[in-house]
Amino acid sequence: MARTAAPLPLPNVDVTALPIELLRLICSAADRRDFYSIALSSRTLNDIITPALYSFVNLDCPYTIYAFARTVASPTIAMNRDIASLVEHLSIRDPDAWAGMSAFQTKHLSVVGRRLADAVPRMRRLRSITCQIGISHTLQIFTTLVSGSLRHLREIDIKLYYPFLSRAMRQADSEDPSLAVAVRGLKTLRLDWSGTPPASYVSCMCSLLIDNHRTLQSLAIPHHAGVLKSVWRSVPSFPALEELEISPDVLSEPAFQDTSTIRRFSVPEWNTFDDIEIPAPALPNLQDVTCFSRQLEAFLPEHTGHRRPISTVTLNHVTYERTRSGGHYAVERRHLAHMWDSDIGPAVRALRFSGASLRRLGIAVVELSVEALSDLAPLLKELEYLLIVLQDKPLGEENDDESLFSWAQVLSYMPRLHTFLLSDCALKTISDGGPFEFAHDEVCQRRVLAVYDQHSSSLRRVAFTTEFEWEKKEDGWHPWGHIVAEREIDSDGEDEDEQ
Repeated sequence: MARTAAPLPLPNVDVTALPIELLRLICSAADRRDFYSIALSSRTLNDIITPALYSFVNLDCPYTIYAFARTVASPTIAMNRDIASLVEHLSIRDPDAWAGMSAFQTKHLSVVGRRLADAVPRMRRLRSITCQIGISHTLQIFTTLVSGSLRHLREIDIKLYYPFLSRAMRQADSEDPSLAVAVRGLKTLRLDWSGTPPASYVSCMCSLLIDNHRTLQSLAIPHHAGVLKSVWRSVPSFPALEELEISPDVLSEPAFQDTSTIRRFSVPEWNTFDDIEIPAPALPNLQDVTCFSRQLEAFLPEHTGHRRPISTVTLNHVTYERTRSGGHYAVERRHLAHMWDSDIGPAVRALRFSGASLRRLGIAVVELSVEALSDLAPLLKELEYLLIVLQDKPLGEENDDESLFSWAQVLSYMPRLHTFLLSDCALKTISDGGPFEFAHDEVCQRRVLAVYDQHSSSLRRVAFTTEFEWEKKEDGWHPWGHIVAEREIDSDGEDEDEQ
């Protein structure tokens, strides 16, 4: 019988003794998830990997956001380099703030805001920025972004949260009303605010849109788009626009007479109770729509000469995230998600008037219903992605008609489905709420997956909670992404005097 040779013992090599250029090559091939450990391994490797580590910053945890703001605000001489100047892509979000579940304290936010406002002007390589945390310095940051001093900037996504709005607007009213707008070549612009901005900032936003209307590929004005009416009536078109989130009534304005390039459209959340009208010629090539169930039919009229090729539908703005809140959803009726028979069924059936097969679907429902979903089977045969935010706790026993096990039979109707995500976001975000009872029962979930495997060979990603999810590999299903307890913010003392 042939024997496998024993592996040779690896020599004890001091990696840092290798030539610098070779170390740079090794670091360039490393996975981003390993950057942190590489940076901590030695001073030499730290110097090499730091530019790559800070080139792409994507943070949604209060502890890491606070630490990052402290780092980029540190004096250059203390760090022997300006960390802020290394940042190319910056995304800072507080995904739990919408549900009132933010772990940030006001004093921490004040320090973070002040430090970011000081650091952003030094981010001379910055290409994109997302700033969606509740800080009162957003307008100051916005002023820097539109000034043109960051010449590589192409994407701006910025939100001003209540209750900081009034304070920031009062500050803006007392400042010099002339705001320079010199940024050009923007591809993405998302401006989200509550209330009516001061005249100086309305003028600034108008100039920003007019100066970049030819290059914008993604535009979102979720609130009060009417204050920008002068733009909609002076700009001839947005010739490169592919994604748009705005009140549907703006589609009748002159700037949106040609919407043939738009592939994704989102009805803002504040339109919850509004019936909408979509002009017949508008959005002829629409593929992806986000709206409420009662609004979907407006995009899919029965009697029309042209059927929009809608293949992705997200109802109630549902998202899936492994966070404290579990993602996001919006409801039309207080604390009540949709019913299958009266809401979801009629909405999805409107897709028979689409010019394309449905491939991605996200919904919020009160309870699971195998029978109701089975009735929609003809429209789901090409479905690849299914996200369900569930308000009621699903049953877990194999003999229950509406249990997780019983959903296995539905999989036969969706032979292309590779992602099935069940979210407990609706339960997590209510008072005294929490994840599903079986959220941490991996044994039970493995049993469910074993049943699913008997009915589907295409599933690769499954979640029965927002606490963690499952990924299928060659040797079977593997759990990953478990939520861990958040670390407390390690205050450096600067916030002790904050109120």
